[in-house]
Amino acid sequence: MGGYNHFKRDMAHSNERELQLLRKLFLALAGEEAPLLTRPVNDLFLQIDCEEGELRIYDDQDELIAHQEIFSWSDTGTIDEPATEAVETVRELVTRLEQKGFWSKEVFARPFSIELVRSDFSVIEELLFLDEDLVKLSTPLLDGLGKELDKFLGELLEDLK
Repeated sequence: MGGYNHFKRDMAHSNERELQLLRKLFLALAGEEAPLLTRPVNDLFLQIDCEEGELRIYDDQDELIAHQEIFSWSDTGTIDEPATEAVETVRELVTRLEQKGFWSKEVFARPFSIELVRSDFSVIEELLFLDEDLVKLSTPLLDGLGKELDKFLGELLEDLK
């Protein structure tokens, strides 16, 4: 039992290190000094290359603007089928940055989206979509909410009849 808890603790610690590295990378996109993005963008495309152990960020013209090696991701999947842990880490970071208001910076024009893509830029998952007052985060974070919302709207509409 102690071995499993030790393993879980190591994985959580590893995940925090990955989040810190990736957070620095994303913050550099719109940094105060020498930002990586020099013009407003509507889309960011993220590729998780689990063969090489790297996250690549592309702008809406498919230009590579930043990348970060994450050694713990090496040999855990492919660029077209990244490891679940890597996807969860990136999803968590995008969500944390949204909660802190990072994506409201002017360089992220509306509508704005962040998509996880394969090597051919086909979409694996939409991680974030923002359009003025609308914020849509990745579906796995909102599981179950749809059913509750449908029930609420159904009851509300029933009351209006």
